[in-house]
Amino acid sequence: YINNNKMLFNIIATLLIGSTLYSAYKDFRKDSSVLKNAYLSRPLDFMWAFFLLVFVFVSVVTLASIGLPKFMTWSWVSTLSNGSTSGNIVAAPFKVKSIVFIFGFWVLLSLALPYLAKNEEKSFRSMVFGTKDRIVASIKFGLVHMIVGVPLFVALILAVCGYVFSIFYVNAFSKAAKVDPFTADEKALMASTSIHAKYNFLIVTIGALVTILSLIYLPGGSTVI
Repeated sequence: YINNNKMLFNIIATLLIGSTLYSAYKDFRKDSSVLKNAYLSRPLDFMWAFFLLVFVFVSVVTLASIGLPKFMTWSWVSTLSNGSTSGNIVAAPFKVKSIVFIFGFWVLLSLALPYLAKNEEKSFRSMVFGTKDRIVASIKFGLVHMIVGVPLFVALILAVCGYVFSIFYVNAFSKAAKVDPFTADEKALMASTSIHAKYNFLIVTIGALVTILSLIYLPGGSTVI
């Protein structure tokens, strides 16, 4: 039973990660500027993304330590693993004990992140202005991450991130609309995509570094390839 669940998890993870990377590749072929704009423009967004990452980390650790109701910790990944683990399935390759493999996947994922972020920004931030509408859209944004395996309470924390992204969108839209209202949405999406992509980049980079260092310095570490 356990082996069957592990096999099912690996199949789902492979399909999800493969489709994610392929979708990002197609978007890159259409517009390579998204990659440059996400990582090289608005450098101050790295600072805001870092503060947001700290907020998420502290919130997750705090809530997980106080003993949440079981339904708040549910995810489909924990169901497959009999409740023992849960988390973002896209990060599954980081569990492979190979530094070269982890580094290679980090490179591919880093290239894909701006396109994944922009698609999410289009879906949840574009032309959404009212406070109530932004809250609802942000909750949807958080909950949709349960598809990749995060538990419910983490999804709700990510909804707060979504609302922060919406602040960047609305502020950028307001400024851009004064210059050209017809391009304001695209410029605002660029602003919210910038912090969203940088936030995701910091997560995967820190995760990759921690994993590689643990493989190097902890007993039972990695293989080179």
